[in-house]
Amino acid sequence: MVKTTESKLKRLFFTVSLAVVLSACQALPLNQSQAIVHDEYVSSGDLLPIEAITTIDGEELDLQQLGKRKLVILFATWCHDSNRLLKALNSSPLLEMEGIEIVAIAREEDLETVTAWRDKRGIKVALAVDNDRSIYRRFASGGIPRLITIGENNKIIKMNLAEGEQQLAKIVWQ
Repeated sequence: MVKTTESKLKRLFFTVSLAVVLSACQALPLNQSQAIVHDEYVSSGDLLPIEAITTIDGEELDLQQLGKRKLVILFATWCHDSNRLLKALNSSPLLEMEGIEIVAIAREEDLETVTAWRDKRGIKVALAVDNDRSIYRRFASGGIPRLITIGENNKIIKMNLAEGEQQLAKIVWQ
């Protein structure tokens, strides 16, 4: 009887652990057809709802500047998909392209955590923090990382949830 109960507990622990590992940043059910859909508060054609942001290095970025395309990334340092995305972006030609401003905003994180995370990984993208989720709430109710492309006219082209592989392929400029 004790071995049976112990065996059941081990299976339950394994199942719960597996579910946590597979859930990554989204807490998705194992059946992907029942994936959680988060409310989104911006659409293609909307103006970017952020005027400016200060990076973790103290640089003020004017996100309403006309004539520049922008890529805004909403992420978290603890999220596996966010880490994969920023690692891929770090070695992407996007960082060298003229006329594109890129900023990644860490959701519910503080300056010290994000700075240490950047320094450990050698991240080259401008980073900012959204420690109270006030910026993130302008875009969606949940789900990270998010890629938001903005045209030269400061209108949102597309916002994509960038989970899984081939995340940079989800960047849409038209």
